[in-house]
Amino acid sequence: MPRIELSENLYRQLEAEANGEGLDDALWKMVGTYRRKHNPESDRR
Repeated sequence: MPRIELSENLYRQLEAEANGEGLDDALWKMVGTYRRKHNPESDRR
């Protein structure tokens, strides 16, 4: 799996968004939200 390096500020935002969940789960939710907002056709099949 590729390694992603984050700034301290971005890491803190991710921790806050996780709100007690795992960081991986929070990150996938954020990616999905971004994708739906910026490319809604990507979820259509």
